[in-house]
Amino acid sequence: MAQPGSLNLPSGVVTVRDILDGKHGVGSKVNVIGVVTDFRAPIQTRGSDWKCQIRIFDQSVEYDSSESLLFNIFWPQENMPDASCGDVVVILAAKVQQYHSESISLCTNWSTDIRIYQASKIPKPPKEASLALRTSRRKQTSHPSEAELGFVSVLYHTIDKERLPTEDEFEVMRERSNNVKDKFRELKDVREGNFADTIVQIVRDPYDLGDKFTLWVSDYTENQLFFHFSFTGGNVAEGQVGDPHGYLAKFSNGQQKAEWTGPFGKRSMQVTCYEPHASVIRNQGLSNGSWVSLRNMQLKFGHNGSNLEGYLREDRGAQGIKINIVPLNPTEDPESVSPQLKNAIRRKRDYEKAKKGQLKDISEAAKAGDKRKADMGLDTEQSTKMNSGERRKAKRAKKFKPAEPEEALIPVPDLSTQVKCENENKSTSFVAEILEPVHHETTIDGEAVKLQLPFINASYRTHVRVVNFMPSKLEDFARPKKKASDYDVLSDRSGSESESESESDQDMMANFTAVKDWEWRFYLELEDAAVKGGQQKKRVWVLVDNQAAQCLTSLDASNLRHDRENLQALREQLFLLWGNLEEHKGQAERKARAGKDNAPPEHSSDDEGAKEKKTPRPSNRPVSCCIRQYGVKVSEPDARKANAGDGKRWQRMFGLFGTRIVAARDVQSL
Repeated sequence: MAQPGSLNLPSGVVTVRDILDGKHGVGSKVNVIGVVTDFRAPIQTRGSDWKCQIRIFDQSVEYDSSESLLFNIFWPQENMPDASCGDVVVILAAKVQQYHSESISLCTNWSTDIRIYQASKIPKPPKEASLALRTSRRKQTSHPSEAELGFVSVLYHTIDKERLPTEDEFEVMRERSNNVKDKFRELKDVREGNFADTIVQIVRDPYDLGDKFTLWVSDYTENQLFFHFSFTGGNVAEGQVGDPHGYLAKFSNGQQKAEWTGPFGKRSMQVTCYEPHASVIRNQGLSNGSWVSLRNMQLKFGHNGSNLEGYLREDRGAQGIKINIVPLNPTEDPESVSPQLKNAIRRKRDYEKAKKGQLKDISEAAKAGDKRKADMGLDTEQSTKMNSGERRKAKRAKKFKPAEPEEALIPVPDLSTQVKCENENKSTSFVAEILEPVHHETTIDGEAVKLQLPFINASYRTHVRVVNFMPSKLEDFARPKKKASDYDVLSDRSGSESESESESDQDMMANFTAVKDWEWRFYLELEDAAVKGGQQKKRVWVLVDNQAAQCLTSLDASNLRHDRENLQALREQLFLLWGNLEEHKGQAERKARAGKDNAPPEHSSDDEGAKEKKTPRPSNRPVSCCIRQYGVKVSEPDARKANAGDGKRWQRMFGLFGTRIVAARDVQSL
């Protein structure tokens, strides 16, 4: 009898042992050949596909009855394979997957091929097994090689078949798999006394109680039996987070309630997770915003008898203790995102959109009320304490108060009218004033100390010229997004929760995704347009991030190396901002190919001690723009300089915001 691993595998085929040992990473595609020990009949999913499962083993694990590999097949019903006990299955281009605490398994993808050889027809070697090949219901992308056909015969007739069930036992397991009850429920449909599977998002950081965790979860549906979180006009909702029913009130000092940021209404449910699920939450670092699958969750009323709550308890099955909380990452593999998760993300998007609109209405109503008070002379706290005569007198004085003399401004000749910015009524600042460090006076051990702050959060309006930009090529002004959004797995073709789509819909979504997967990011070097007599003009590099660039150019980012139309539109817009700077910069770089790259620092270029490099003097007009100062954490190996935590320090940055390039025809209307 052959020893484990002694067979010569066909080229490109790996063993079950190597897959289970993690030698092939999650997400990679593998080829494997094994003998069927279990087959779970196809069942319908909540999407358009059906699902069946095949469990196999090969010569690498033939003497360890506890080791086998599960293969999950998601295909339309008409393409589903059929297998019997002892059949040899060849699996090509299957994807390795692992749901965290569960065992490694395989899953189909669009390129997967499956060939099944009927056990009773496989001849003894040296004959090959082509006559035993079952007819496939799905079109194959490849054909069996001579090496594969020969290996199937050798594997089947040399492997130890003691661990195979009898044909009767195999059929009993197959029939039981047909009787699986679908327990998936959206939270709006859960009821007291039931057990349910669901997909939800954690909407509050988990509360660790040692042997258990308390979660607040939502799938953005409403259930009248859930606790009602009301929006009070601020950041705090009614009810204490983690304990809405006041179970812990006697231990509270009553000074402050935890903030509840939503979702508001009856959209969230409290779930208590006992071991071993609590360890999964702790070890996986699940937190606010994490999507999870909860299985076999018990539903019952909480201690107050009014609100429905969920419970995940220890669950023992035939294979041992089950883990019933599984983290989901919709951005990791968008192709395999379930329809249930997509629908939940879609509902979240719709909720956030509606919430944003409602908050805008509230804000506008509040502003309108403030304006009415101001018009009536009631815009100060003092006015509420005045009698009617005093209020009339104050209102007349305010109406006829002479205008305060404005500070003399430095004239800026030929200021461009094709670049507009916010806060035009705000006084302007020179670049030198923007770069000026800010100090804070405090007392340490009884002595007055003046400390320089690493940065402040501030906004400025200034008049400048654009004298340089980075990257050097406009094609590099857009880049792929570093981190995908949960919403990227959705299609915006309609409000329907159905996942079926026509070919035209797919084309439309391909174009949409191409835009969503790119973002703007580039730098501009700005120089004072005018300064007071005798002073030197200063320069500052500012970051133009995706939001600022969309505002500036009125364009969405895309792959500019392929999207020539968008590249040309960008070039035309930026010409209105910086004139012929691109042409001058190109000429200078061609003359100095051997020189060093004139790139800005990674995070900021406010290093006033740095030696300025001369750039071509372009022909352009000064513009008005808004600049913000802020800070980011960067790595810092020197512990003495790490003022932002272990190995981190604060770095001052400047960014453009609230500035827009307008077409000449639109200037008159602004």
